Amino acid sequence: MTSIKQQILSRSVAIYTDMLRFRRTIFRRRDRDSSVLILPPAAPGSLGDEALVTGAIEYLRDTGIKRIGVLSYDPKLQWKNLELVSGKSELHHHFLGGSLGSPKALFYFANAVYQYEQFYCIGADVMDGYYYEHDTLQRVKLVSIANAMGVDTAVLGFSFNSQPKPKSVEALNNLPETVRLCVRDPVSHKRLVHHLKRPVELVADLAFLLQPVEDSETVRHVLKWIDEQRTTNRIVLGINANYKLIENLEVKKIENLIQIYIDTIGKLYSKNKRLSFVLIPHDFRNIKGKNSDVVLAEAVWKTLPLELQSYCLKVPTPCSAAEIKGIAGNLDMVLSGRMHLASQPRSGYSRCLHHLSR
Repeated sequence: MTSIKQQILSRSVAIYTDMLRFRRTIFRRRDRDSSVLILPPAAPGSLGDEALVTGAIEYLRDTGIKRIGVLSYDPKLQWKNLELVSGKSELHHHFLGGSLGSPKALFYFANAVYQYEQFYCIGADVMDGYYYEHDTLQRVKLVSIANAMGVDTAVLGFSFNSQPKPKSVEALNNLPETVRLCVRDPVSHKRLVHHLKRPVELVADLAFLLQPVEDSETVRHVLKWIDEQRTTNRIVLGINANYKLIENLEVKKIENLIQIYIDTIGKLYSKNKRLSFVLIPHDFRNIKGKNSDVVLAEAVWKTLPLELQSYCLKVPTPCSAAEIKGIAGNLDMVLSGRMHLASQPRSGYSRCLHHLSR
């Protein structure tokens, strides 16, 4: 997009935002003080992201927020297709009108956020520009629009890598101090404090708020199998096969990655015959043609020697993040390629959403 087009777009968004802000002031909804709009870090498919979104919604519902909105990026992959939470709160869904990076997404967003009193962008691992810098900058624009409209705004529970994109740093640094930046780990907090000349808060990850589910058909099936293993004094180890390890392990084919998991399970079993294994998919997406965790788990199970197959169970899919948390809490250990699977306690609230009640 040329500079002239960018200027025209920027001015058009500003005018539209001013118009909606005026309308918001004149026609103020009575329930707006108990309303929140949430921007997820990505489209559905990652159970880690689902844990963040669901944990936040559950917390907001339990603290008395009556109206909650969730934004979707893709008409084919919308959060409304998931049963995120049950309860008395109204749960509304808003579509950004196209991909996150499209210019019209700014207008769709402005039209949605003006209806709410609070806006929370769940930052996760997408605020440093590592994956798609343009999408990071677009998220910051959405945050700016919400803040300019008088909406209480924050970027929640995100991490920051050691080499953030300069434009992402600049964009975050230019946000007004009325926008709260809430970082989910001490390392990221230290990095942001170094890069930014504005307040940054250290909080915990939103996923800790997610309540585990143990009474669904899927979880009951897995827990029954785990109990059967324990009756013979076996140790149950959860394993998450993750395609992203192809880059880290410098293997060229998916078959090589599968074999690495097979060899790892075999070596663990040879050292301790009391081990049993639960294969846990944690991301259902096929990103850029790469295999999802579901495909990898199935391939690993099928390739295992028969002796090991009898001590191995693959978690049935589809399943929810809350169900995986219910399963993970009953395992002895977890070998994971996904942060959220490895870091979920069974119960207890963190202070990651502490600011919501202020």
